[in-house]
Amino acid sequence: MLGCAYDAVEAEQPDLVLHLGDHVADAEDLACAFEQTELLYVPGNCDWGSTARESLLIEREGVRIFLTHGHLFGVKQGTQRLEMEARRLGADAALYGHTHVSFCEKRDGLWLVNPGACSQISGRPGYAVLELSAGKLQCRLTACE
Repeated sequence: MLGCAYDAVEAEQPDLVLHLGDHVADAEDLACAFEQTELLYVPGNCDWGSTARESLLIEREGVRIFLTHGHLFGVKQGTQRLEMEARRLGADAALYGHTHVSFCEKRDGLWLVNPGACSQISGRPGYAVLELSAGKLQCRLTACE
């Protein structure tokens, strides 16, 4: 799984990498491989014994981003609970995983983003790129080569 994530960091040269769980060991390996790049992560339902926080709320350039794996919010049944929590927190974006299905959509001012998976779990592997400019957030989904 690390191959696609590694290639994505190489290709995009991001300021920050966000890993949304399952296989947090991959996130830790990425952090070692790209020591100059900030990396934040949350554990997934398969990350037994992880001591990482189950969700994070971060702010960059005035944009508040909520990170969670999604299993605690029932995202396989829909994003309603996730959306409610993100809005309660005043987030501009809610990033989640768990379904392994890529998704990037803005709903009533809230970005919902699932990068999919950097593995062959559900079709072609891919990732999401979030771009911040002048306090505005844009999202694009990208397939791994």
